[in-house]
Amino acid sequence: MGVARDYGKCTVCEFKFIIRIGVGVESKCTHTFDCPNCFTPISVDLVTGKPGQAWVEALENIEIIDQDLEIDTFINLHPAFAFRADEYHSRFAFASMHHTKLTFGKMRMVPGKFQDFATQFEIPETAKLWQTVRNVISLATKSDPANVLQKQISAYESARKKYNPQFTCTTTFKCIASFFDDIFYPAIGNLRQPLRSFVRSEREAHPAEIEKFSEYYRNEIQATALDRYLAIFSDYFRLFDQFRQVLTHVRVGSEDVDDLIVGSKRFDEIKLYYGQAYETLTSSYTTLACLNNISAGRSFDQFKSMSLTKYIKDIEKAKKSNPFSDVPTLFSFAAFDNSSLRNGSHHASIWREGDLIKFRSGGTGAENDISYSRYLHICNGITISIAALFLVELEIFSTIAL
Repeated sequence: MGVARDYGKCTVCEFKFIIRIGVGVESKCTHTFDCPNCFTPISVDLVTGKPGQAWVEALENIEIIDQDLEIDTFINLHPAFAFRADEYHSRFAFASMHHTKLTFGKMRMVPGKFQDFATQFEIPETAKLWQTVRNVISLATKSDPANVLQKQISAYESARKKYNPQFTCTTTFKCIASFFDDIFYPAIGNLRQPLRSFVRSEREAHPAEIEKFSEYYRNEIQATALDRYLAIFSDYFRLFDQFRQVLTHVRVGSEDVDDLIVGSKRFDEIKLYYGQAYETLTSSYTTLACLNNISAGRSFDQFKSMSLTKYIKDIEKAKKSNPFSDVPTLFSFAAFDNSSLRNGSHHASIWREGDLIKFRSGGTGAENDISYSRYLHICNGITISIAALFLVELEIFSTIAL
């Protein structure tokens, strides 16, 4: 990783500045930021060529200009990092130094083998690779009618081997699980592994009831749940360049995000994302609620004071996690639930003012605000919860060929 530097001028107010953009693992990355003077959105692409080559291309409201030693306003951008407030305009800021501190002790290092730090905590071309993973899921769901599933799995393996020669993948589930695990570890494992153990324990204690739920899942839940999962993941990876700026924090369990300045902001594209993700996750709480019923010694479809039909049709989304709120393994999936933010995001009552996100909750319609970086953090967190639950359902309850 390095830093590309160029001089720019806002074509609206003619304010001049110096752009410092961290070079990530992608061949091209779009950055959209506010002009420091008139706050007009400015967009540029950072394009990389051969090793050591990177340059800035103007996209919107900017002109790349010749070097001017009198310019002293710096704008720091990076595809995978955000900057502290006191570093955003510093000529000496290197966000990768903070990234190194965050990931210390969290890297998956193989003793005795050289590994590229730049690609060890990221998957290059993540958004493009998702398209292949989605194909694998879709083909497996349809029982591979054209006999091309293995070709897609091989394409995934080849793409991963380009940056990780030791990588191997021959099965549908390995393809799907390795993708989500590698971009979201260790956080996804902290949800997925305990839930897998929970299901195994319940299978030993209540084998007949687990089998009844498995049959119910395959017949009544799987198809619609898979549609929801694919839709939300496709949205997430389409917008991945924005979310990944603070993704490392939620992955390693750091909540220290509120004073981070996100360099690239295209809020109109992501303002509805949290509401959609919230709907996806809370709709899938049926699986967790049914497992909780079994753990309590009841039929999978019998709650303390209601039926499964009532839970699905009548209980509002903000209360869907209540039945399992005293079971840490299950309730951990609700860590990033925020019904007020959901109401603002889902109903488009949400807007940006600088580095703040403001939104109106339901009920009284009270105005709330959070930092822009916190909004991205919450979106990343709830997506990891969705991915972890998806993998457990896929592995244990689904009929998809694995």
